[in-house]
Amino acid sequence: MFRWGLYSLRNLWARRVTTALTVVGLGLVVFVLLAVLMLAHGLEQTLGKTGDPENVIILRKGALSEIGSSLSREEIRAVAAQPDVRLTADGRPLAVAEVGLQLTLRKGQGGSLTSVTLRGTAPEALAVRPAIRLIQGRLWKPGTTEIVVGASIARQFPDARVDRVLHFGNWAWTVVGVFEAGGSGFDSEVWGDAEQFLATFHRATFSSMTLRLAHPATLPAFKDRIERDPRFKFSVKREPEYYEGKAEGLARMIRVTGLFLTVVFSVGAVLGATMTMSASVAQRTTEIGTLRTIGFTRMDILQAFLLESMALGAIAGLLGVVAAVGLQSMTISTMNFDTGTELVFGFHLSGEMIAIALVFAMLMSIVGGLIPATRAARLVIVQALGERTF
Repeated sequence: MFRWGLYSLRNLWARRVTTALTVVGLGLVVFVLLAVLMLAHGLEQTLGKTGDPENVIILRKGALSEIGSSLSREEIRAVAAQPDVRLTADGRPLAVAEVGLQLTLRKGQGGSLTSVTLRGTAPEALAVRPAIRLIQGRLWKPGTTEIVVGASIARQFPDARVDRVLHFGNWAWTVVGVFEAGGSGFDSEVWGDAEQFLATFHRATFSSMTLRLAHPATLPAFKDRIERDPRFKFSVKREPEYYEGKAEGLARMIRVTGLFLTVVFSVGAVLGATMTMSASVAQRTTEIGTLRTIGFTRMDILQAFLLESMALGAIAGLLGVVAAVGLQSMTISTMNFDTGTELVFGFHLSGEMIAIALVFAMLMSIVGGLIPATRAARLVIVQALGERTF
């Protein structure tokens, strides 16, 4: 096996121009496959990190998102009084009622208009979600037209930075701080005082309620009690599960579209590998005849050419992986289909994806090299020695 490996590598080097072209073609397909997987995984990671496992989110039953939900003040007070809710040191329930809205911002000078999530909440939201922290400025003062923005919003929109003023709801809102949410979906939101938002947008009810459980294991019992209570028409979900559900549709669309393109590109790459190996067989018929004459079997010849083809796939797979690693420094923004707002997320590469890409590259090379390798193994010795290469 080792000697055939060296033999295959020497032959690839001897035809390095065609080898390089084939490797680039296969590597491009591997890169596209990884980009698709990384993009979908990055979206799931971003929304999967949104929320805390110890928190639950409550919405009106049947609502697809916070924007379409409605909770009254009486209902919120009744839920906050449940014994499962964690209390602060001074005995207050660790819960926050929030308003989900949309805000349109412009990306830079002359840039496009984009909708982002506008969340009306309370300063207690940072206690309910301890992973979120201020990285610049301060929190808004309750009852004022002050807002804070997520780190992704501050990077994407020049008008949404500290001390800048945004105009919406017939008011001027001053950005007083920037918060960081660990790359989660909250990084793509604008937060302000819920009561002020209710008054500004003439709303009488909140959109959702997020609370922290005293013991996360009590979620099933808490969920069953709230959803069966005739006073409420609520759905209860663990906070990360709710946001992960928001990623399913878009991630599925990315995977289906991307995998379709990968299949189309892979057909061309496999044909390229087939032509490269076929040319190799055509140029080496006399060499193949000589090998058969000195005792090498048809299986040895088949093995040699398949190893050569697999070497092409391995090199191409590694090339595609190296190129895909560079995508991890990039971020992309897209519209969340459930809310209609922009979501910023990055490419995430995992060991499982690398393994899938390398196996896929090897499979493409095997499929592309199988026919030429079989043809080489079936050459008749007399005919092979009679060939002339010009």
